Amino acid sequence: MGEEMEVDAVKPTKDVKVTSTVLDAFDMLKASDKDAKLNGGAKIISRLQQGGEENEKELRYVLKRLVRSLGANVPDIRTGYFATLVTLLKKFQITVAQLLGLIKQELHANGSSKSEVGDVALGQILVCCAIFRSGHMLSCTEEEQKEILQLFLKASAKKSYLGTAAYLLLLDFINGLNEDQFSTIVWPHIKQEFKKELKEHSLDSLYFLMVVSNKFPEKVKLRKLLGVSEILCEDNIHAICEKLMTGIDFNSLSHPIFKEISIRIAQSPHLVLFWTSGIDSQLVKHNRNRELAAVNMLTTILNNLKDNVEVIPELISKNFFKLFMDWFKGLQTASKIRNKRENEDDQKIMIKKEKELLNALNKALKSEKIVSKVRVEVLKKLLFDPGELNFTEITGTSIVKSIIADLDKDGVKKLAKKFKGILSNTDKFVRVDVERNWFNNERMRAAELISYLVSHDAVKDDTDFKLTYMKLLMCFGFFKISSGDNGTVSSDLSTCTKSCFYRCFTSRFTNVDSLVEVLSSLADFINGILQKEQVRTKLEKQFPKENMECWELLTEVTGKIQQNEPKSKIDKVFLVLLYQLGLFLFSEPDHVKMARSSVKELKSCYDHYRKGQKKNAKKNIKEGSLAEEDPEWIEVLIEVLLSILSTESSVLRSVVQCVFRLLWEYITPTSVGQILSVLDPDSENNPLTEDSESEDGVDDKSESEEENDEDEKGNDDEEEESDSDEEDDKVTVPDQLRIAVQKALGAAADSDVESVDADMINEEEGNKLDEALADAFRQFNQGKGKKTKKDRKDKKALSDFRIRALDLIDIYLEKELSMDICLGMIAPLTRCLEFCIQDNQFSELENRVRKTIKTLTKIRKFSSTDGITIDILCDNLKSIIDKGSRSHFMFQAVGDIVTQFATFIIHCSLKIDGNANAKKSPKKPKHSTSPLITIFSEALQSYFQNRNCLLPIIFFHSVLQTEWNGNYELVPVIVDNVFNNNVRQFRRNEGLELMTGFYRSLKRSKPSGQALNKLNDSEADFHNKLISTLKSDSGFEAKKNFFNILKKLINIMKMFHESCHIPSNINFKTVLDLVGTFKGTAKCRSIGQTQEPKQNQQSKKQNTKKKKRKLEEMNGHVEPAGKKVKKSSESE
Repeated sequence: MGEEMEVDAVKPTKDVKVTSTVLDAFDMLKASDKDAKLNGGAKIISRLQQGGEENEKELRYVLKRLVRSLGANVPDIRTGYFATLVTLLKKFQITVAQLLGLIKQELHANGSSKSEVGDVALGQILVCCAIFRSGHMLSCTEEEQKEILQLFLKASAKKSYLGTAAYLLLLDFINGLNEDQFSTIVWPHIKQEFKKELKEHSLDSLYFLMVVSNKFPEKVKLRKLLGVSEILCEDNIHAICEKLMTGIDFNSLSHPIFKEISIRIAQSPHLVLFWTSGIDSQLVKHNRNRELAAVNMLTTILNNLKDNVEVIPELISKNFFKLFMDWFKGLQTASKIRNKRENEDDQKIMIKKEKELLNALNKALKSEKIVSKVRVEVLKKLLFDPGELNFTEITGTSIVKSIIADLDKDGVKKLAKKFKGILSNTDKFVRVDVERNWFNNERMRAAELISYLVSHDAVKDDTDFKLTYMKLLMCFGFFKISSGDNGTVSSDLSTCTKSCFYRCFTSRFTNVDSLVEVLSSLADFINGILQKEQVRTKLEKQFPKENMECWELLTEVTGKIQQNEPKSKIDKVFLVLLYQLGLFLFSEPDHVKMARSSVKELKSCYDHYRKGQKKNAKKNIKEGSLAEEDPEWIEVLIEVLLSILSTESSVLRSVVQCVFRLLWEYITPTSVGQILSVLDPDSENNPLTEDSESEDGVDDKSESEEENDEDEKGNDDEEEESDSDEEDDKVTVPDQLRIAVQKALGAAADSDVESVDADMINEEEGNKLDEALADAFRQFNQGKGKKTKKDRKDKKALSDFRIRALDLIDIYLEKELSMDICLGMIAPLTRCLEFCIQDNQFSELENRVRKTIKTLTKIRKFSSTDGITIDILCDNLKSIIDKGSRSHFMFQAVGDIVTQFATFIIHCSLKIDGNANAKKSPKKPKHSTSPLITIFSEALQSYFQNRNCLLPIIFFHSVLQTEWNGNYELVPVIVDNVFNNNVRQFRRNEGLELMTGFYRSLKRSKPSGQALNKLNDSEADFHNKLISTLKSDSGFEAKKNFFNILKKLINIMKMFHESCHIPSNINFKTVLDLVGTFKGTAKCRSIGQTQEPKQNQQSKKQNTKKKKRKLEEMNGHVEPAGKKVKKSSESE
């Protein structure tokens, strides 16, 4: 701070009178706030620009102080003073000679300490930079230019940390020069400084030379300076790398030379030499700064690779990548030696930079120029040597899977062969000084990667490849043997490979035939393996006898089905299900239990199907009519599918989806009802509810018994409680509370008639009574609002199961359905949505239900409309828009769904009307109104007149913008209410918005015939009521917004008639002029009032003044104003 004190001590001499404005402005230049600095500098400049002799003295004082203060050791002072000096040099005629004299006089290091030498040198650099930026460098003499540049370079050499800043400032000046200016002003005076060997250059001078030689290659000739044509030539690579990686501190990591060299070398043919021989050789042991520099450079290189992408595997060098992996493993060798700064975490810094490097590598491998061979080599580097097989787990990134996803068929097979050797332990783990067998966790990781490769899109049609590796996984997972050998396998490895085997089925097969082929081959392979006594003995010890019997039953059934040629869709469905369930006989106990029961049911179902098929064949009935004649087998099959879906397994989920697509043409309404019953929480036939209730009852009982074992004293209490459980279930909540209170009070409350006399109870008995009552209420409220872990788990299972059932509905909706089935989905899906809204834990299920409903309501084509009448549609519509037992909140929450279903029913009615017109000649009265239109009209009327109407405005917008003739019947209802003074004002505004939306939608379908006549009648009615309302003195009141919307509506009506070339009986210009006269009025009692706007304005001003006065008197209490508004609303 010594220099700062010295600067502050500079005061004007007696001969120089400096105004307080300038002195105060200097204090502002020291402020940390940028705005304060700018204001201070502006005040100094504006004061000096006033002219006069005194100002010239002030100018000399200001210039002297600014130059001297640039040597201060406080950055805030230097920043403000430098900016002011640059502006001063631009605004006033100050010569370079004056500045050089001030530098010698004020910025010298005579008698200064070592720390002050650097501050003085930085001040000299800043003064030279001010000369650069002010433009004086271009206008001064050659001698002055030479002196400035020599002073600049001499000052930059005083301290090592000044060189980087100095050369960056000089480059900033050079970037603004052309080639001639550079060759005459700068280069002749500094050229000799760079004429030396490469080893003698610093990073700063080397960076300057690289940039300048690239910008002015004709003037800066490297061969004369360094003896080579380019800096990054083969001979200089090692010297440059040694200079880059030697003596790096944390601050020098941000030096621009690292980025510059990385960008240049990325396009150089010497890239591999630079990295492997130059950089990697410097990374023998941990040094955080060197490693950070290497990581940053490699990231920049990868981001700038263009043509030479084939060298990417070479860049993953051994030394570098070993240290790279150590940071992810937590081996922070360097941080133990080095003194860490405060708030500095080596591992966080390194891992952040290394993840950026992996992202750059992944991005580089996405290039179109990358071939699969390069990706395979990179994967070998990451996973084998120098990387590790558990690379994904160690780094926590997904780059390995991302690279694998881009492989071609040959690349997938090469990697799979490598992983097979690891899993079978036929290949050895080999490093420089280590050769060993692969560890168990490494073999498990290889199994996971094999399953990922089997599911790869590149080999989706290669059945032989899939079978080869799935059999390999099966041997390890199912039979605990190596393929073809009798080697033993650990239980952990067996469990892992078994799950990997099942995961192979998660990818969708190209067709069902290939899936059947794969499953059939796997079944034959299992049968072949089971012939070995040793393997069979192992399985009999591992699984119960019932499993083997079930497998033999499955083999028998599938053998019969395989004999059918050609195979029908149903045959393939049963084959897929039986084979898949057979594979799960070797899985977990829960899956095994489900698989056994499902296989038996499928056998029975298939036998039933074959019998029905034979009977129908005798009657010469086609296979497609089987669903109508004997639908029982499909219903049983749907139950089996739902049972399979109740098991948590992504494999089974994809299998069910696959076979369900084949069963579409056989699905009956009853079958759809089975699926919907699972989704409907109110359905009595919900199999999930029945099963879960029985199971939960047992679980709850067992849990409650375990929890209460310590508190119970004897079996008698348990029996009493269990006997009273059934009775308590039938008792209402208030009765339960009353019973609990009676038990707490004991003998004092034996009956409802008797009561406790508080005066007869002493203090001790009163305390006991308080405790007893508290316990009673505590027990009664126990568990309310709490969610146990079991409850959350059950709800998650219920939600997941219903989501899987919704998958079947979505698949079913992909085809053309009959209208009655679609209408039958409305109620259960709505109830399911309402059920989800009540609990946040079902939010995922709620989103899926909404998606399914959206898909359903978009259906416009139906396979059949048989049995659907307009009355049925009306009943469905009423059930949708009727609030019923739903709460106010619930009805609003499902408002969008109600809207979607209503428009869907409208489209259904159009299909019915079209079919009816095609079949029968219309003998009905011409002007009969559809009951559907009547329901919408009543709902619309209720919306305007009834305050309790809960239908949202979007409901009517959607109805009016749907293309159907019923809209022309609804418009008169809106017109009647828009000009009805008894309707609330905001409803009238919404009515105008509804008509606006209606006319906008008319542009899509131009009305004609009867529809056009109805539209003309509605417009005539609208015109008559508008004119009569505005011109009559009936007391019709409306606010300004009403007239704005009305004017917008009339303009849209006018545009519609003009664009569709439909004549209109309304004179829109006259109507707009009439409405315009009322635009600023609050009431329109008669046309005469609009002719006195001045009186109205005066009365309005008086009213507003009175209101303001009253509000001021009440000190912000607005109750009187609220009463006034209420009174005016009543008059409206």
